[in-house]
Order: sequence, then structure tokens, then C-alpha cells
Amino acid sequence: METTIDGWSGRRIASGAGAWRDLVLVFSVTVITFLLAGLLELSEGIGGWLTPFERYQLDELPAAILVLVAGLGWFSWRRSRHAASEMELRLQAQQELNEQQAHYRELFHEDLSGNVLATIDGVIGLANPELARILGFTDPNDVVGRCIGDFYADPDLWRRHRDALARGESIASSGLRLRRGDAAEVSAIARLSSRRRSGGGVEMHGFFADVTDLELVRTALAKALDENRQLAQRGIDMLEAERKHIARELHDEMGQWLNALKIDAVSIRDRPDMPVEVKTTAQAIVELTNHVYDVARELMRRLRPVALDELGVVSAVQYSVDQWQRRHAGVACRFEADEFPEHLGEALNMTLYRMVQECLTNVTKHAGASEVVIRLRHDPAVGEVAVEVADNGSGFDSREPKGGLGLVGLRERIDALGGRFWVEGGPGHGTRVCARVPVTDAGA
Repeated sequence: METTIDGWSGRRIASGAGAWRDLVLVFSVTVITFLLAGLLELSEGIGGWLTPFERYQLDELPAAILVLVAGLGWFSWRRSRHAASEMELRLQAQQELNEQQAHYRELFHEDLSGNVLATIDGVIGLANPELARILGFTDPNDVVGRCIGDFYADPDLWRRHRDALARGESIASSGLRLRRGDAAEVSAIARLSSRRRSGGGVEMHGFFADVTDLELVRTALAKALDENRQLAQRGIDMLEAERKHIARELHDEMGQWLNALKIDAVSIRDRPDMPVEVKTTAQAIVELTNHVYDVARELMRRLRPVALDELGVVSAVQYSVDQWQRRHAGVACRFEADEFPEHLGEALNMTLYRMVQECLTNVTKHAGASEVVIRLRHDPAVGEVAVEVADNGSGFDSREPKGGLGLVGLRERIDALGGRFWVEGGPGHGTRVCARVPVTDAGA
């Protein structure tokens, strides 16, 4: 770039010196002409020569020629000024072009992505160091002249890319497999495009970013996430099994003992020979036994709803909604489950039941709603069931993290079954909790 600018500057200096020489020459010729004309009395001679042609006004010719010469001099001066301005613009354009070329080279060679210029057939004409590194070389010149299609792990994919580029299309690939010079494979994000050169022909420009390490990390994270989900599902299964066991123990053991205690108290109360104080105490024991049994039955229902095992998920949810409605009479609660299968497998039934239960608990604690709608839907065409719980309460921003673990637990349950879980709404616009879960053959 410096050489080019210095050359233009030298030419400009030489042009200025030549202009001064020409100007001195013009003045010298003018002075010499004046001296010779005075010595030879040319004006008088020219006047004598032109006297016969005075009727044609040729005697005025010297003045016209003088004006013509002055005009030509002015014209030459204007042209020289224009030429100087044109030269200055060209110098500025050349300097800007050199700066742009230097900037382009810097971007091309120092870019974090692999850059390549190649023919439409893939023959590499220019590559930067990052591309050489991606392809397993240390020097960019080592890949020049090679065909980029030789580095494709799938040759058929390269042929499709080449044909698409020939048609003027652009290609974007997020998981392109490339085979390095040492036969190792790498994963890259690639973007290829073609453009027609000014001199004719079509060239390809490609960008490649090595994401092999990112793919490894992603695979490791996916594996860890899958293991965590399996662990979470295992924990959920153990929790439900323990709840089921506790509910059964409450029903079988505690229920029998409470019933026996109540029978004994009733028998003591009904004996005619018992004092009034004893009968009063026996009646208090009966009432206390009934109260404890009601509490135990509520605990059993919360731990393991009997209707879920005996009648199915729709009946269990309906019973839970009815019980909730009795405790919250000021909230209009509507439950819809048209043509919904009752038995979908223990895990899916329990997940749907727990989701409705948790959502109703959240409505009680946080929403302040006046209306709640619960919908269960079955879509046999896609083999999915859907559950939706919507309220018109205060709502919340679902993008902000919450301290509770209720929705997090629901999401884990749904994810473990291969479903999708999401929450819609915003502050002042209510909340809508939705889930879609596939129905397996075993569950159906």
C-alpha cells in the first residue's frame, strides 16, 4: 500500500515541475517573439500585407488571434486545474482501496471462523489459518489446490451442495461432518454461497466454525440430563410407592384400631349400668375417634386417592375438584373431560392427578381467582392426552424464577414421561398451565 501511494506522489511532483518548465518556456518564447517582431518590424509588415484586404476586415485579424490565444490559454489553465483535481480524487480512491484491501485481508486471515474462496467445483484458491486448522493442516497453503469436497464425510452431501451453489443458492448447515487430513472427523457450522466474478465465472465463498468441542459438551449434558430425569422419575416412583404404602397402613391398621376403639366406647356408652360420667367420657371418645378417622381419611386421600385405583383418573380428578369446591365455594370451578379414557397406566394417571392437585393448591395460595377451568383432552390421532388448568387470577411472570418447587416438580414429572409442559399468562392476566403427554400402548 505504501509503495503505491509513494508512486502516485512522485508522479504528482514530477507533473508540477514539468508545468513550471512549460510555463517558463511559454514566457521565453513570448519574449523572443516580441524581440524578433520589434527587430523585423513584423506588425508594420503584416499591416502592409493586409491593407489590400481591408474591405474583408482582415486587418482586425491580429486582435482576434490575440483573443483566441488568450482564450486557449484560459482553456488550458482550466483543463490543467481539472486534471489536477481528477488526479487528487484518483489518489484518494487508490488510498481507500488499499486500506479496504488491507482490512479485508486482516478479516479474512484473522477471523475466528474458517474462510475459503474456491471455484464452483470446490477447488480451493484461498484459505485462512483457521480453515487450515479445522482441516488438520498447519499452513493455509497446504489446502490450496485441494477440493473442499474431499473433506466432506458424506460425498453425496457435497454433490448436493455443489449443485445448489451452481444454481445460485446459499447453504447453511449446523452439523456438517468434515474429515480432516489425519482422517479424524469434526463437526462444523458451515455457510456456503456463490457469486459471479466481474471477469466471468462463478466462485464459492465458505465460512466454517468448528463446534466439535461444543458437540461433545452438548452430548455430555444431554446424557447427564437424561440420567437426572431417570433419577427424578425413580424418586417420584419411590415417593408414590411410599405414599401408597402409608395410605394402606393408615387404612388397614389405624382404621381398624380406631374402629375397634369406637366400638368399645359405644358399648360402654350404651350400657345401662354405667354412671353418667363414664357415658359422657365414652361419648367424647366416640366423637374424638370419628374426628381422628376423618383426619386419617383425608390424609389417605391426599397420599393416595382411592378413586384413582378403583375408578380411574377422571373420577379421581372429579372427586378432588368437588372436595376443593366445597372448601372454596366463592370460586367457580368447571371440570371438562369429554371421552377421556379412565385408565392410562399408573404413572400417567398419577401425573395428571398430581398436576390438577398442585394447580388447585396454587390457585388457593396465590391466584385470588374467581373462576377456574380444568380440561382433560384425549387426541387419539397423535396418541396424546392434554391437561389444562386456567384461572382468571392475578397471574405472574413465568419468565421470572420462583421460590416454590411445585411447578418444577410438575415439569420433571411431565418430562420424565416424554411430554411437554408450559405455563402461559402474565401479571393481571391469569395463569394457564398446560401439558401434553404421549400415551403408550401399555398405558392405554
